[in-house]
Amino acid sequence: MPTAYVYVHLEEGPVPAGILETSGTGREAGARFRYGRRYLQREDRLAIDPVQLPLTAPDADREYITEEGFALFNGIRDAAPDGWGRHLMERAAGAQALSEFDYLVATGESRVGALAFGTDLSGPCRIFPWVEEEVDGETLDLAGMIESVRELDTTEGLPRKHRRFLLRGSSLGGARPKATTEYDGRQWIAKFGRADDRSPMCRIEYVTMKLAEQVGIIVPSVRLEKVLDQDVYLIERFDRVRNERGYRRLPFISGLTILGAHESESSRQSYRGLADQLRRFGSEPTQDLQQLWRRMVFNILCNNNDDHLRNHGFLWDGRGWLLSPGYDIVAFPQVGTERDLAIGVGRNGRRATIENALTDVASFGLSRSEAISIARTMQKIVKKSWERLCVNNGFTGLEIARLRACFIACDETIQSK
Repeated sequence: MPTAYVYVHLEEGPVPAGILETSGTGREAGARFRYGRRYLQREDRLAIDPVQLPLTAPDADREYITEEGFALFNGIRDAAPDGWGRHLMERAAGAQALSEFDYLVATGESRVGALAFGTDLSGPCRIFPWVEEEVDGETLDLAGMIESVRELDTTEGLPRKHRRFLLRGSSLGGARPKATTEYDGRQWIAKFGRADDRSPMCRIEYVTMKLAEQVGIIVPSVRLEKVLDQDVYLIERFDRVRNERGYRRLPFISGLTILGAHESESSRQSYRGLADQLRRFGSEPTQDLQQLWRRMVFNILCNNNDDHLRNHGFLWDGRGWLLSPGYDIVAFPQVGTERDLAIGVGRNGRRATIENALTDVASFGLSRSEAISIARTMQKIVKKSWERLCVNNGFTGLEIARLRACFIACDETIQSK
């Protein structure tokens, strides 16, 4: 039965929090978890997963078992990669099939959030399900990362010279090539374009995030760099804080975790559900509910229809869960005039219109007049600014024409009643 000790990085460093056991494969996969008594006695303890793994009394000896269909508990699954990270691991493993447990424990220290795993109580370590070769350090600059992405698209397996990229790039979610890097003394996630991209995805994400900032959404610092004649999009990590020992890792959970939802149920969830959980678990619900409202409206205005629950995050501040800064907000062009977001917007389901968003403003602590005022202001800013931002960041006329379809909600009439 594959087993690992689960660590949480607290102020002093990694602390053992409990033991994870997994069993079965495919649809039969599941897990068990038990908090350690010493961890439960700590004043700074936190729930790894506030819904599926709530904290118990210090003397409790409770074993948690995943519900049917869950291979891992959501709060633990958040520490595992998906998309690109899994692709790199599969290249390294060759013909060996990997389980959810394998993806989780083979991930490195650059994984999101504050969890880590180990084989015993001596401290966290990577647990490789394949035979891993020694590599000469982790240092890899942006140019080296780009060269790795280019070669990985055209070669089999994971050549030795790209094993360092596995350390930097296999810890992260999302489908596109990315890796962690230190730049100007801070930690960033670098995203790279690909040779077969039909649109300048790095520049589109950069512009969309700058627009989000203009309309009052809290976002991390972002940069757009040119390396080897290729765009690189950099977003500063909000789950890392510089301290005297390097970086402190902040606990993070996804929207799936705070809702206790299965991945397959994501499209049946909603912004209202996230708002309800912020009132339940949040330490600053009033300000976060208004941020969540702005985020939903902006996703409508720019047609960010990839706003699924893994693209909503929450950070532990010692008292409760805070809505994380916005990330993975990208305008997406599509044909046709009817648009849907990835999760529910209002009484008309996932339909991406301001009118639909206004059907449930009370869930965000707003009156209808307050919500309308915010939405109109955001609409004006986006309509005025998006094209200028594109021009200033090197978009061609054709690229701008393709993006125009993202912003049709900027022309929607917002009714006062």
